[in-house]
Amino acid sequence: MRLARLHQRLESGTDRHAVEGFAPPHEHATEAAVESVDPGYWPRAIGMRVVIAVCYVLLVPAGVLPMSDLWWLASGGTLLVYSLLMLAHYLIRGVTPIETIVSAYLDSAVVTLAIVALAKPEYPIWMGYFLILPSLANFHSSRYVAGFAAWSIGNCWAAFGILALTDRAAFSFPFVIVVSVMATFTAINADIIAVSNRKLRALVRTSALTDPLTGLDNRRRFRQVLESHDVPASRPLAVLMYDIDNFKQINEEHGHVHADTVLVRIAEELRATFRDADTIARYGGDELIVLAHVRSMEEATLLAQRSIEHVRATTGVSMSAGVAVYPVTTQTLESAVREADDALGRAKRAGKFRIVAA
Repeated sequence: MRLARLHQRLESGTDRHAVEGFAPPHEHATEAAVESVDPGYWPRAIGMRVVIAVCYVLLVPAGVLPMSDLWWLASGGTLLVYSLLMLAHYLIRGVTPIETIVSAYLDSAVVTLAIVALAKPEYPIWMGYFLILPSLANFHSSRYVAGFAAWSIGNCWAAFGILALTDRAAFSFPFVIVVSVMATFTAINADIIAVSNRKLRALVRTSALTDPLTGLDNRRRFRQVLESHDVPASRPLAVLMYDIDNFKQINEEHGHVHADTVLVRIAEELRATFRDADTIARYGGDELIVLAHVRSMEEATLLAQRSIEHVRATTGVSMSAGVAVYPVTTQTLESAVREADDALGRAKRAGKFRIVAA
């Protein structure tokens, strides 16, 4: 009677085997995590920043740059102080978003102060604006890059204006306009390259985690989802492992192209049976596996039954399934996968179009 009521809820569409309040199985395995940079990037970047700041501060005492002491202390001192603060903060708490957003604007301000301190408009220290832009584009949106480009251009005009107002150098409109145009094109070019690189990385990630034939998650992705789970006992997870009946015969009689078409169609029908929150993967060959939240073993078995009936009704191909539920039948998700695989083997040995629960 209980199984019949559950089946009625599923067929009516009011339940769809969802448990209210359940989070998706891979809620913590988001694509944003894959966007993170190499863990060694920030130690190298911040360490290099400190080295550059120290070298810059030492240029004037060494007589390399004939800067005004006051402006030199303002630019070099600012660079050294906030670089050391970034290093200390990284060592204590790691990198925070505020550092990646604000540090570029501080760098631009330091370049501006250095232009004023040097008082030689033709000296290529203004190239610092352009050197900052490509690295920004890799971490920020096009809007941020455009905003920083406008900020840098404004800084450049301000630097030359200060030099002119203090009679330390003549204001050259053509030169500042050329710098502004170069900054604009550098920002556009850096953003185009960065967007292309992000798309390429996304394509690589998709290829690494997706089965190219069916479009389902591949075995590697399924293992990642499995390892990311920490599910309380009150929220069981079902592992449903499927095998296509007589798939070898389909290959031999109709060829690999037709067999691949059958596999793709079955994958599509399985997607239609389960929620988007459930993990559906091609585990290997003609084996498919599903990770789904359930309330009980009865519900898990009913899900397996419903799915293989749907596949046979829509494709004409039968499947067998093995079912295990963590923590109902096993103590770990890893052992649940093994139990589902063993149950699938028993189902295949017992005949076709069967479901066996662990």
